Amino acid sequence: MIDFNYYYDDSIMHRANPLLKFLSLIIFSILICRVKGIVLFIISSVLIMISILLSKISLKRLFSPLLRLIPLLAAILIVNTCFYNNSECIYRFHLLCLSKEGFLQGLNIVLRTITIIGLSFVFIQTTTSIEIMDAIEHLLLPLRFLKIRTRDISLIMSISIQFIPIIFSDFERIKKAQVIRGADFSDKSIRGTIKTVIPVVIPAFISVFRRADELSMAIEARGYNSEDE
Repeated sequence: MIDFNYYYDDSIMHRANPLLKFLSLIIFSILICRVKGIVLFIISSVLIMISILLSKISLKRLFSPLLRLIPLLAAILIVNTCFYNNSECIYRFHLLCLSKEGFLQGLNIVLRTITIIGLSFVFIQTTTSIEIMDAIEHLLLPLRFLKIRTRDISLIMSISIQFIPIIFSDFERIKKAQVIRGADFSDKSIRGTIKTVIPVVIPAFISVFRRADELSMAIEARGYNSEDE
């Protein structure tokens, strides 16, 4: 299971200003999306190494979210390699066109995805939900001049982040319950996948909506009002 919870420590990254960390995440994500090739590899490696050193988070813990994304990342690489049209084919088979340029394009996308997810995971692991909420609220401060309730937006985003580990926990719990009832998750065919996924997805979504309804009633019962400054 992926651990999205706050990682308790006293590193430089943990003590850093939440707003500064959030702005840095946005800036570095934009930078990663703008560069490519060897420059992308160098910048990605440097950012990941700096994040590990400053946050004291192990490499295994940092890249644990990517384990579930390996099929998606592999699919991105394969699709770009086989269907990248703006290049000469090394090998052609009907509609497939294997190309070096397509492989490099797919590799660029995979590197960007890995780096941005890694940096985002460091931010979540080293910043509490309250700090994330405050950082988002400060970042959206200019919108108050347009009479937009920035506190409501920051609260929604903060709660959404906190719901991520709960959703994954519900999926794991429901999957284990279905296995006990005799569900077979070893069938990798399309029909078998649909048969096993639907009994997990539907109860999970019902659980999420129920939790969201309970949370909204709890917030309302406590008299929350974003206009109270």
